Amino acid sequence: MINTKRRRILYIEKPVFVGGSITGLYETIRALDKRLYEPVMMFYGPNPYREKFQDLGVQVILLSDEPPLDAQVVSTRDIAVSLSRYWSGLGDAYRTAKEGYLIARKDRPFARKVARIIRDEKIDLVHHNTSLPGNRATIIAAKLAGVPQVSHVRMLHSFGLWERHLAKSVDKFIYMSSAIEKHYLARGIPVTQGQVIYDPFNLDLFDKLNHSAELRTEFGVSEQDCLVSNVGRLDWWKGHDYFLNAIGQVAQTHPNVKALIVGEPDTTLLSQEYYRSLKRIVTDLEISDNVIFTGFRNDIPRVMSASEIVVHSASEPEPFGRVVVEAMAAGRPVIATAAGGVLDIVKDKETGLLVPPKDAGSMAQAIQQLLENREQAQTMGRLARQDVERRFSVEQHIRTIQQVYRELFAA
Repeated sequence: MINTKRRRILYIEKPVFVGGSITGLYETIRALDKRLYEPVMMFYGPNPYREKFQDLGVQVILLSDEPPLDAQVVSTRDIAVSLSRYWSGLGDAYRTAKEGYLIARKDRPFARKVARIIRDEKIDLVHHNTSLPGNRATIIAAKLAGVPQVSHVRMLHSFGLWERHLAKSVDKFIYMSSAIEKHYLARGIPVTQGQVIYDPFNLDLFDKLNHSAELRTEFGVSEQDCLVSNVGRLDWWKGHDYFLNAIGQVAQTHPNVKALIVGEPDTTLLSQEYYRSLKRIVTDLEISDNVIFTGFRNDIPRVMSASEIVVHSASEPEPFGRVVVEAMAAGRPVIATAAGGVLDIVKDKETGLLVPPKDAGSMAQAIQQLLENREQAQTMGRLARQDVERRFSVEQHIRTIQQVYRELFAA
């Protein structure tokens, strides 16, 4: 007899900001077969997506009314790096000892609280939505509650002895990209314990774009201007500084280029200083007339549609690169730095152009190439959209995710 029990799945989200992680998870839960699975959403603290999940009819559990504080983790990392300057093994030893202390004093008490919720809510499976280090406490919780668990890895964070031990409690790792998979395999996670599953994209959002001209008007961009957009949180490793230097070079031959910096920094001192440094670059390069900081936008498909080119400028390997796929879904050619998950997405010289990270000169040349070869740019955009339809649809993603669930429940 076939078991038709509706399984309750607890999805756990730790970050409090809106990024690719929570956006991808929202699309997963939205498409989930609700006849088979009942999603329950757990946030560590306040999150802008809370109401969006509630609008889907999803039960939401909020662990705290205050944002989670990760100061101890940051302090551990910074101290370990400092010690490593004197002797490489000293930093590792300090990090291992400190993480063991945090697990005993912080993670385990928190895990017991979450384990009680898992039991009280009669949860059948836990789906963590971040990296292995970020999942530490909730991995312990699922183990204590005796339910299977999935770790959906969306970051390239390193991890040490304690995380490798906790990884044995994870039934399945879902990697957002091949870059993340290689990162975990290199740290001892068995190849059979995980698989790559790309994030889903609701392509309907990119097929109803009738107001892109209004967006250009909003920012004072004329029909004669060439609009190049860079979309993403203003964080030090996103490479906006290299992008601005590239725009400075492009503006010398294409004075009508307009660059949108779409996104905002978080409240940390590092991000705020990074934002101020970007403003200084614009002033120093005398490109104030060419650069527009838009702040946070919730109409990214519209931004993509209004742009001639979208540039992804990360100076460090990107775990995946959701905005890259979004630009391709809008039929726009992409210029992206060739590292991390981007290599899974962009086919160089076919659906976009890849340039070396931290190379403003190569980025500028790529922008100029597409601005001066509109037919090539349009062909790339058309092929990019077709590729997204083949590889990043919601239907394909949810079919694979639910197969993982079925296998775990059958084990």
